[in-house]
Amino acid sequence: MSTNRHLIEQEELMAYLDGELPTDRATETLSHLELCPECQTLAADFRGLSQDLLAWEVETREVSISSEMDAALAERLQKREAAKVSWPKVENRVMTNRWVWAGALAILCVAVGLLMLTGRNKKDNHSTVYPSMAPFGQYLIPDRNAEIAMARSAAPESISGDAKILVLGRQGYETAVEGKNGFVCLVERSWVSPFDSAGFWNPKMRSPACFNPAAARSILPLTIKRTEMVLAGLSKAQMIDSIKAGFDKKELPAPESGAMCYMMSRAGYLNDAVGHFVPHLMFYVPLTDKSSWGADLPDSPVTLNPQFEGGPEPITEFVIPVAKWSDGTAAPDM
Repeated sequence: MSTNRHLIEQEELMAYLDGELPTDRATETLSHLELCPECQTLAADFRGLSQDLLAWEVETREVSISSEMDAALAERLQKREAAKVSWPKVENRVMTNRWVWAGALAILCVAVGLLMLTGRNKKDNHSTVYPSMAPFGQYLIPDRNAEIAMARSAAPESISGDAKILVLGRQGYETAVEGKNGFVCLVERSWVSPFDSAGFWNPKMRSPACFNPAAARSILPLTIKRTEMVLAGLSKAQMIDSIKAGFDKKELPAPESGAMCYMMSRAGYLNDAVGHFVPHLMFYVPLTDKSSWGADLPDSPVTLNPQFEGGPEPITEFVIPVAKWSDGTAAPDM
């Protein structure tokens, strides 16, 4: 992978998937993954490799894997855990993970051979490119109460407990619970992603979000409009043109001062590459240079989010990770 084309190296991607990058670098990696199909595919392959290794480890005695193979798997896991504890610097963790993954690949080759000899095979179901919309039913959550609970999980209960809750139905978003504090929580779907995102039509995407009153008035309408256009069967090009016209005619509002959103749910699934990611807060402002927020600078917790970058919406969005999930439990150390 060339650093001229990508913001991250393979070693850093491995460290990111292991939760071992600093917060600022992890959020930069998320931003890059959101827009890079090649890196999304690579990340999905790495995740699949890890899952396959765990599955094969459980099945070792079923396929009569030798004691030497058992020992090799155990050694690999021990080295991985030791690496996390013994190497405090990111650079050292990256080199450790590089050798861990190299060892994992070697073990995988042996395991594949053993499984083929026993007539067993595994189906590769990783997919990070969604060229067209799936049947609409795949984007719905059948259990209405489950969707309400997921929407509330976007923010601490002290906020979401009195918030208005929207759920997605076949006619679009509808009010499930009336609110009292001006906040609005819902579960966004994949079409809120950048229009050039490989996961724009990913039916697995579930993104619990809780907008504060300013964002509920000025940012939430964009989610509602995109959903209406999807239901109307518009193409991406038509949606882009419609959004541009909406801002030109002042039918769509500019972000209000103080507009922000809570995304602190451990139940969210952002895309195939990053999965649940980490709890974070989103801030929306009219188009501005990221330097005005100190975004993406060394040791800065603020990162430019790509959701509206290069899109028809004249909005700049920043993300700031936080240390806890909405339920108060500690988030993974990034």
